[in-house]
Amino acid sequence: MLDKSDDPVEIAKAKADYAEQATPIEEAFNPATWLTDAAKRAKQISLATHAPKFTHSDSKASSILVTQYEVNSSYVTTTCLQTKAIDAVGNAAVHDVAKLLMIEVKGESLVTQLQENHLSALKPFTQDEWLLNEWQSGFNEALGDAKLSGHTLTKQLYYPVKQGKQAAQAYHLLVPLTSSALAHKLHKTITQTRFGDEAKAIKEARKKGHYHPQDSINFVATAIQNFGGSQPQNISLLNSKSERGSKCYLLNCAPPTYQAQITSPAQQTSFFNREFSYQTAQHIKEFKAFLANLKESDRNFKTRYKRDFWYTQPILDNLFERAALLQNQTEITGWATEPSAKMKKAHRLWLDIFNRHPMFQTEREKGEWLEEVAHDFATWLLRKLENKDAYILGDNEHHYFKKLCFQQLKAFERHTPKWGGQ
Repeated sequence: MLDKSDDPVEIAKAKADYAEQATPIEEAFNPATWLTDAAKRAKQISLATHAPKFTHSDSKASSILVTQYEVNSSYVTTTCLQTKAIDAVGNAAVHDVAKLLMIEVKGESLVTQLQENHLSALKPFTQDEWLLNEWQSGFNEALGDAKLSGHTLTKQLYYPVKQGKQAAQAYHLLVPLTSSALAHKLHKTITQTRFGDEAKAIKEARKKGHYHPQDSINFVATAIQNFGGSQPQNISLLNSKSERGSKCYLLNCAPPTYQAQITSPAQQTSFFNREFSYQTAQHIKEFKAFLANLKESDRNFKTRYKRDFWYTQPILDNLFERAALLQNQTEITGWATEPSAKMKKAHRLWLDIFNRHPMFQTEREKGEWLEEVAHDFATWLLRKLENKDAYILGDNEHHYFKKLCFQQLKAFERHTPKWGGQ
């Protein structure tokens, strides 16, 4: 308003009003005054690496501050961190005090000085030794709860430590607390690898097909757990919107899945065995339902096309997929000429493509086994589709399925690798 008035009386009055209202605010933010007030408010928070409110937002259990403890362990725990992020729990309105205590200069913070029983960093703000001691005493109350306690809303475990008559009273009370320090380290690492400047450059290089000297790091199958709802700061300082934004990354801890090792089929009498029947069971079920619902009016090209494309072909695809998988198991090569082999000769000639036995390869090259394999497929398929109550399949269907398989088997064989690179 001063720039809109030329009246010296109004200007003087406005300045006087401003000075009257601003003085208490400026005095409150005088370093010595503010530090005195902060020391008094420090008891409303607890600095921690492990916080109970991540288990339940209403938990009143004690928080724990672990900064120096180390243990040799093969597990990824808070103790693995050389520098641990310190969190603050309690009254969110006092987070400014927590931020003050965590300010670091040359690797040292006020928390470190408090743990070493001094506050030399604050000496420039007062010459009064008594006041400095008051500050130290007040801020010390933020280093943790004076008395450790659990709470009914925390996942408490009672661990027996003695046996005998007094066993009912001999327990250690364990209160598992979420490590906010470990969660913060994981959050920063994942965020940096996904959204950091270097990560963007790597993604851009990959997109363009260019080389990039840095490793591309991915955290796959991660999940996110949110804490605090619309008021994440009520859980802790590091959970607030300016830090983790209530998000906590969870790594995938599911056990690994292993692909079953292919074993020699030499002891199977036929390639069309129980395992193949099991793999095609769903296709057979759908094929039988299709055939059972056919009517006399369905005898047309559209129905035949649907039969071949939707029902017969998926079974043939499964057949050749499984055959290719077995043919490429070079570690079991030679099984077809073992004296104990029980599988039909035509099936052995089809499947053991890298067998080094010269007579075996000579016979295989003749291709006489192709028709027998196709015939066995048609026989197996008709047996699986059998349903005398709904329909009857005979020689015509057998001939058709054999022809269909034979044509595709010849095409499959043209693309099959040959022993010796022939």
